[in-house]
Parts: sequence; structure tokens; C-alpha cells
Amino acid sequence: MMNSNLLVGLFCGGLAALVFAVTRDLSRLGGVYVNFTLVAMAVLSVIMVIKGLAKGEKLTLFDSKLERKNILIGVAILMLYLGLLPVAGFLPSSYLFYFAFNLYLSDDGFKARNIVQSVVLSGIVVTIFYLIFHHFLEVPLPTSMWSE
Repeated sequence: MMNSNLLVGLFCGGLAALVFAVTRDLSRLGGVYVNFTLVAMAVLSVIMVIKGLAKGEKLTLFDSKLERKNILIGVAILMLYLGLLPVAGFLPSSYLFYFAFNLYLSDDGFKARNIVQSVVLSGIVVTIFYLIFHHFLEVPLPTSMWSE
């Protein structure tokens, strides 16, 4: 049994500190959303730590081995995506990540229908996000190491 409030508060506070450290080179306007989110995350992290110290809620982290395996595989897919972003760039990495994660989360597994559905959904969703963030909001997205 772990103190879930304390654990979540410390994890989110550490994550906020890490993101703060690596985003200091953003432009003034580019950092507005990031800074706002970091302040909110830091405040909520402090509240969770205080709540955990005052009246911690004891929960088991994983109820079963299957749940632990599913979460670890999901985190591994996310880590592979984050590692592939600077190498391949935003579009190829995101198409692959969205396809893999959508296929992993499907109930029916690797059936032809799910594969086709994942390809179509990843194409539509990632392209829409790219158009909105790159062209409309003019957010700089990661490029591949070969295009720099």
C-alpha cells in the first residue's frame, strides 16, 4: 500500500521541474502556455503533497500483473515515441505512435479491421493536429535530424 496523494504530488512536482528546466529557451510568446501550465501543475502538486502528508490515501499501485504489464507497455510505447521524435521528426513519429497506441488499446488485437482503422485514424488525427499547430498556431514542431 502506498500513499497515492504523496506519490502523485511528488511525481507531478518533479515532472513540472523537469519541463521547466528544458523549456527556458522558448520565446516569450511560445512559453506563455507552457509557463501557465507549469504554474498550475506546481500549485496542484504542492496541494497533493500537503494532502498526502495530512491525510494520505493508501492504495495499491497496480491491482494485478496484467494491469502493471499494460501500463508498462503503454509507457514503453510513449518513450519510443519521444526517442523517435528528434530522429524522424514530428509527422513520421506521430503517425507511427498514434497507429501503435491505437492498435495496442483496441480490444480485438491485430485483426485486419483494427489495422486499417488504426491507419486511417492516425492519418486523420495526426494530420489535423499538424495543420492546426504548424500552420494555424505556428508552433515549431520537431524536425528530423536529417532536415536541420
